[in-house]
Amino acid sequence: MSLWKNVRFIERDFWFQKMLNDTDSLHPWQIDSLLGETNAQWDDLTFKFFADGSVTIIDNDTDSRVSPRELTGAALDFFIRKRIEFIKASLEEKILLYA
Repeated sequence: MSLWKNVRFIERDFWFQKMLNDTDSLHPWQIDSLLGETNAQWDDLTFKFFADGSVTIIDNDTDSRVSPRELTGAALDFFIRKRIEFIKASLEEKILLYA
């Protein structure tokens, strides 16, 4: 199995960037402060996407495997977007190969 892409997903960074992009009225230090006040358990996952379409997801906090069915919220959104990116790249590659 050849690796297509290895990506780390840190949920806190995801929300920080989303808030930074979606608002003009908050400064980065204010967003950081807001996220710090939530006392949330942030996901820290590594996604290994393979060329054959399979994926391995590792929880970096526990060093254990996670099933795609266990993903929720931002982690699920991230997974779906990367999966679509993989499918598009694969289709474009096949179109160029067989055109």
